[in-house]
Amino acid sequence: MGIVNTAMIDNAAYALEGKLLKNKWKVKKRIEPKAGGTGGFFSVCYLVSDGDREAFLKAINFKAFFQLFSGRSIIEILSEQTNAFKFEKELLLRCKSKNLTKVSTILDEGEELVAGFTIANVPYLIFELADGDLRSRITFNNDVELAWKLSSLHNVSIGLKQLHGIDIGHQDLKPSNVLLYESGITSKIGDLGRSLCEHIDAPHEGDGNFTGDFSYAPPEFLYRFIEQDWSKKIRATDLYLFGSLVAFYFTGMNMTALIGKNIDRQFRWDKWGGSFDDVKDYLVDAFYKSINEIKAGISNTVLSDEIGKIIEMCCFPYPEKRGHPKSIKQKGNQYDFERITAKLDLLRKKAEMNVWH
Repeated sequence: MGIVNTAMIDNAAYALEGKLLKNKWKVKKRIEPKAGGTGGFFSVCYLVSDGDREAFLKAINFKAFFQLFSGRSIIEILSEQTNAFKFEKELLLRCKSKNLTKVSTILDEGEELVAGFTIANVPYLIFELADGDLRSRITFNNDVELAWKLSSLHNVSIGLKQLHGIDIGHQDLKPSNVLLYESGITSKIGDLGRSLCEHIDAPHEGDGNFTGDFSYAPPEFLYRFIEQDWSKKIRATDLYLFGSLVAFYFTGMNMTALIGKNIDRQFRWDKWGGSFDDVKDYLVDAFYKSINEIKAGISNTVLSDEIGKIIEMCCFPYPEKRGHPKSIKQKGNQYDFERITAKLDLLRKKAEMNVWH
C-alpha cells in the first residue's frame, strides 16, 4: 500500500481529473506547479482542453487554508478565500474586457460541484497555457540572449503600463510571475492575486502596506514608510518591482536582495529601529554599490550603462525620486512606463542587429 497524501483526503480540489466542466472543458491531468510559481500551496492546477486548445486551470484549495490556519473558524476562512478568489476573478475579467495583450488572459471561470466531499464546491479559473515562467528560460551569462532578455523586459513594461491604464497595480512582480508564450517569444505578466485596483476593493489591502512577496519589497515598506497617496504608492511600487526584475535578468538577484547585501548590517531593515528619513543616506550608498555590481557583470559597456540608468530610474530608494527624469519634471504621472518602454525597445533592436554605437 502506497503512502497516502493527506492533503488529498476529503479534498474536492484534487478530484477534478477526468471531469467535463462547463463550456466543454475536459480536465486532462493534474499539474504540479513549480515552487514559487502561479498556483502553489493554495491552488490545485490542471491541464484542460476544450477540443480546440489546451489551457491551464487553477482550482482553489480550501483545505490548504484550513491546514495552515488550524484553530480559526472554518466559516471565516471560507469567507476570506472566497472574497480573494472573487477579487482576482474580477480583476482578470476587467483585463480581458480591455484586451490587455501583455497580461496573462483568463479564458473561462466557474465552479464545479464534486459530490462526496465535505466541501464539494471547487471554484476555478482557466488561463491560456504558458510554456513556463521566466525561471525556465533565463540564463545569467550576460553575453547570451541579450536581445531576448531586452524583448522580454519590453513586453513586461508594456504589461505594467496596460495594467496602470485601467487603474490596476500588480504589486507582486517577480520572476515566477513572468510567463512565457509562443516558445518564449512573448512574455506576459501573470498572477493578479496580490494586485490592487482603484475601483475594486481588495480583501488583502489592509492598512496600506505592501501586498506582494516581501523578499522583493521596495525599501520604504521595509522601513515602515507608507505613502498616503494611493496612486503614487501603487505606481512607485510597480516601477521599483520592474527595476528589480531588470536586475534579476542580468544577475539572478533582485534589487532588494542586492541592497540588503551592500548596506552596513546595522542599517538593514531587520536591524534598524529609526526612521526611514534617517536611514536614506545609507540606503542610497548601498543602492549605488548594487548598481555598480550589476554593471560590472555586463561586458558590453553601452548596455551596461543603459541598464544601470534604467534600474536607477526605477529603483531609487526614495519613491518620490523614481521615474524617468523627463517624467519627473513634467506634470502628470512621473511613474509612467512610456519612456522606459521606448528605451528597452531601442536596446532590443540594437541587440538584434549587434549595433551599439
